[in-house]
Amino acid sequence: MLKRNDKCHCGSGKKYKKCCMDTDAIKIKNEREFEQLLAKKNMVDKKYSNAVLKLGESLEKLIDKEEAFSKMEEEIRATFFDNMVIKNIAANRFFSSYFSYDCYINANNITPASYVINTEKFSKQEKSVIENCINSYPSLFEISKIDKTVVVIKDVFTEKEYCTLDSKILDGFSIGDHILGRPVRIDDVYVLIDLTIRIQSDMVDMIKNTFIDAYNENKDKLPSMEYFVSINTLFFYKYMLQLLQISDYKDSELEDSLNEIEGEDDKESIENEIKSLIEDAVEDLAVLNKSLEILSEVSEKIKVNGYESGWAAGIVYYSSKSLGENVTQSSVAKLFGVSVSTLSKRSKEISGMVSES
Repeated sequence: MLKRNDKCHCGSGKKYKKCCMDTDAIKIKNEREFEQLLAKKNMVDKKYSNAVLKLGESLEKLIDKEEAFSKMEEEIRATFFDNMVIKNIAANRFFSSYFSYDCYINANNITPASYVINTEKFSKQEKSVIENCINSYPSLFEISKIDKTVVVIKDVFTEKEYCTLDSKILDGFSIGDHILGRPVRIDDVYVLIDLTIRIQSDMVDMIKNTFIDAYNENKDKLPSMEYFVSINTLFFYKYMLQLLQISDYKDSELEDSLNEIEGEDDKESIENEIKSLIEDAVEDLAVLNKSLEILSEVSEKIKVNGYESGWAAGIVYYSSKSLGENVTQSSVAKLFGVSVSTLSKRSKEISGMVSES
């Protein structure tokens, strides 16, 4: 390490203190700040990932355990998906967020996520993350600042700004670009969940004008624009799905984007667990081989996490029917100890993934 009075490393012949010392000090400081921000980004991503994965597992168990809750989830899913032909990965993630955080399941404005964290065992940190997800909402944003790590986005409707560390997710975006996304506060920064979608300028005006017109028609009954945005999450999610439907996103790109914030869990161990459940339950060799083939195909298209029995049941039922076997949903569901509703949902998802190949 050079001392103040040593000759400068740049070869100028000057003393270090008279030449590059101040510039080097600034460079070192910037590098340290960048490393600290990366560490912070990794920490908040891990907090978010751990909380939502646990939430997802708890909701799957609740759906399987309570038939009324399962029926409600099916009805909301049908409403959400409508008749749109959409890419499976993004659609399932969007629906998961919408159902978990935005749908009220009783007159007390309780969402499925609220219900679960108050009835199951969650840590204080996990509860905080999930409560922040519940209090978040998707909207139309303009990028107002972007640098090596930090990106600031501004809600077009409320003018509220969100400081994120998602420069990697928004790589290739510029100041002034518009996006549809859902920021969630973790500690003192925001993370963008689901999939963040770039919006072209002609589409920006259409979305903005449509939404503002709807607000103006009802503003006398509303406390604020922010409240109106927060109760219309389905409006933004349906736009996201429509845009994906006409985009050139590929499934691999979707999964990379969606996993950016959630991180990679132990995918191999989950797939091995599903494989083990199938091998233990299925005696027919043809059905077994077909099921393992489908599992291999499905695992490449979606991160199968949470409630492995439901996935195993869906795969075996789909495989049995594709081979012409005379089986019922009830018999396969009983074999894996899951509800008919859970099996039906998984089987439909698997059918969509396989048919895309």
